[in-house]
Amino acid sequence: MALVTVSKFHSEDEADFARRALEVEGIAAAVAGTELQVDESDVDAADVVLNRLTGVAGAEHVAPSDAGPWQPPQTCPSCGAPDVVRRQKWIAFGIFAIFAFAIAYTQDATLIGFYVVAAAVVVTLVAANWRCRNCGHTW
Repeated sequence: MALVTVSKFHSEDEADFARRALEVEGIAAAVAGTELQVDESDVDAADVVLNRLTGVAGAEHVAPSDAGPWQPPQTCPSCGAPDVVRRQKWIAFGIFAIFAFAIAYTQDATLIGFYVVAAAVVVTLVAANWRCRNCGHTW
Protein backbone atom coordinates (compact mmCIF):
# COMPACT_ATOMS: atom_id res chain seq x y z
CA MET A 1 0.00 0.00 0.00
CA ALA A 2 1.64 3.19 -1.23
CA LEU A 3 0.79 6.63 0.12
CA VAL A 4 -0.18 9.27 -2.42
CA THR A 5 -0.26 13.04 -1.84
CA VAL A 6 -3.81 14.26 -2.44
CA SER A 7 -3.38 17.88 -1.40
CA LYS A 8 -0.81 20.45 -0.27
CA PHE A 9 -1.64 23.10 2.30
CA HIS A 10 -0.17 26.40 3.45
CA SER A 11 0.42 25.17 6.99
CA GLU A 12 0.66 21.95 8.93
CA ASP A 13 -2.44 22.96 10.93
CA GLU A 14 -4.53 23.09 7.74
CA ALA A 15 -3.19 19.71 6.64
CA ASP A 16 -3.94 18.20 10.06
CA PHE A 17 -7.49 19.61 9.95
CA ALA A 18 -8.05 17.93 6.58
CA ARG A 19 -6.52 14.69 7.90
CA ARG A 20 -9.01 14.66 10.77
CA ALA A 21 -11.89 15.30 8.35
CA LEU A 22 -10.81 12.31 6.27
CA GLU A 23 -10.49 10.08 9.32
CA VAL A 24 -14.03 11.00 10.41
CA GLU A 25 -15.15 9.65 7.02
CA GLY A 26 -13.20 6.41 7.64
CA ILE A 27 -10.25 7.24 5.36
CA ALA A 28 -6.81 6.71 6.92
CA ALA A 29 -4.58 9.69 6.20
CA ALA A 30 -1.13 10.97 7.15
CA VAL A 31 0.45 14.42 7.16
CA ALA A 32 4.00 14.86 5.86
CA GLY A 33 4.90 18.49 6.45
CA THR A 34 2.15 20.38 4.62
CA GLU A 35 1.15 17.47 2.38
CA LEU A 36 -1.86 15.26 3.03
CA GLN A 37 -1.37 11.65 1.99
CA VAL A 38 -3.74 8.70 1.71
CA ASP A 39 -3.50 5.15 0.41
CA GLU A 40 -3.71 5.06 -3.38
CA SER A 41 -6.94 3.04 -3.17
CA ASP A 42 -8.58 5.88 -1.18
CA VAL A 43 -7.64 8.77 -3.50
CA ASP A 44 -11.10 9.17 -5.09
CA ALA A 45 -12.93 8.98 -1.75
CA ALA A 46 -10.49 11.48 -0.22
CA ASP A 47 -10.99 13.81 -3.17
CA VAL A 48 -14.75 13.80 -2.61
CA VAL A 49 -14.33 14.62 1.09
CA LEU A 50 -11.77 17.38 0.45
CA ASN A 51 -13.97 18.92 -2.25
CA ARG A 52 -16.92 18.94 0.14
CA LEU A 53 -14.69 20.41 2.85
CA THR A 54 -13.57 23.28 0.60
CA GLY A 55 -17.03 23.95 -0.81
CA VAL A 56 -16.49 22.67 -4.35
CA ALA A 57 -18.35 19.38 -4.02
CA GLY A 58 -19.63 18.25 -7.39
CA ALA A 59 -17.39 20.62 -9.34
CA GLU A 60 -16.24 17.79 -11.62
CA HIS A 61 -19.82 17.05 -12.60
CA VAL A 62 -20.74 20.55 -13.81
CA ALA A 63 -21.33 20.55 -17.57
CA PRO A 64 -20.28 23.47 -19.74
CA SER A 65 -22.97 25.82 -20.94
CA ASP A 66 -25.04 24.67 -23.90
CA ALA A 67 -25.22 28.26 -25.13
CA GLY A 68 -22.24 27.75 -27.44
CA PRO A 69 -19.43 30.18 -28.11
CA TRP A 70 -20.01 33.92 -28.00
CA GLN A 71 -21.14 35.49 -31.28
CA PRO A 72 -21.02 39.18 -32.16
CA PRO A 73 -24.40 40.89 -32.49
CA GLN A 74 -26.06 40.39 -35.86
CA THR A 75 -28.68 43.12 -35.56
CA CYS A 76 -29.15 46.40 -33.71
CA PRO A 77 -31.19 45.99 -30.51
CA SER A 78 -32.77 49.41 -31.10
CA CYS A 79 -33.91 49.31 -34.74
CA GLY A 80 -33.19 45.71 -35.80
CA ALA A 81 -30.99 46.73 -38.74
CA PRO A 82 -28.28 44.25 -39.72
CA ASP A 83 -25.66 46.97 -40.31
CA VAL A 84 -23.73 46.64 -37.03
CA VAL A 85 -20.00 47.44 -36.72
CA ARG A 86 -17.45 47.21 -33.95
CA ARG A 87 -16.24 50.65 -32.81
CA GLN A 88 -12.54 51.30 -33.35
CA LYS A 89 -11.89 52.80 -29.91
CA TRP A 90 -8.18 52.02 -29.62
CA ILE A 91 -7.14 54.00 -32.69
CA ALA A 92 -8.76 57.14 -31.30
CA PHE A 93 -7.25 56.41 -27.88
CA GLY A 94 -3.76 56.06 -29.39
CA ILE A 95 -4.01 59.38 -31.21
CA PHE A 96 -5.36 61.07 -28.07
CA ALA A 97 -2.58 59.59 -25.92
CA ILE A 98 0.15 60.79 -28.28
CA PHE A 99 -1.23 64.33 -28.32
CA ALA A 100 -1.81 64.37 -24.54
CA PHE A 101 1.76 63.23 -23.81
CA ALA A 102 3.20 65.65 -26.37
CA ILE A 103 1.36 68.62 -24.90
CA ALA A 104 2.19 67.58 -21.33
CA TYR A 105 5.86 67.12 -22.22
CA THR A 106 6.14 70.56 -23.86
CA GLN A 107 4.49 72.15 -20.82
CA ASP A 108 6.70 70.27 -18.29
CA ALA A 109 3.63 68.53 -16.88
CA THR A 110 4.34 64.90 -17.68
CA LEU A 111 2.71 63.63 -14.48
CA ILE A 112 -0.53 65.40 -15.36
CA GLY A 113 -0.28 63.96 -18.86
CA PHE A 114 0.12 60.49 -17.41
CA TYR A 115 -3.04 60.91 -15.30
CA VAL A 116 -5.00 62.24 -18.26
CA VAL A 117 -4.00 59.25 -20.39
CA ALA A 118 -4.74 56.83 -17.52
CA ALA A 119 -8.23 58.33 -17.22
CA ALA A 120 -8.64 57.98 -20.98
CA VAL A 121 -7.80 54.26 -20.71
CA VAL A 122 -10.65 53.80 -18.23
CA VAL A 123 -13.07 55.75 -20.43
CA THR A 124 -12.00 53.72 -23.47
CA LEU A 125 -12.52 50.42 -21.64
CA VAL A 126 -16.05 51.27 -20.49
CA ALA A 127 -17.17 52.92 -23.75
CA ALA A 128 -19.65 51.13 -25.98
CA ASN A 129 -18.20 48.49 -28.31
CA TRP A 130 -20.84 48.27 -31.04
CA ARG A 131 -22.55 50.88 -33.26
CA CYS A 132 -25.49 50.63 -35.64
CA ARG A 133 -24.81 52.38 -38.94
CA ASN A 134 -28.55 52.72 -39.55
CA CYS A 135 -29.72 54.53 -36.41
CA GLY A 136 -26.43 55.39 -34.65
CA HIS A 137 -27.31 53.43 -31.51
CA THR A 138 -24.23 52.35 -29.50
CA TRP A 139 -23.96 49.61 -26.91
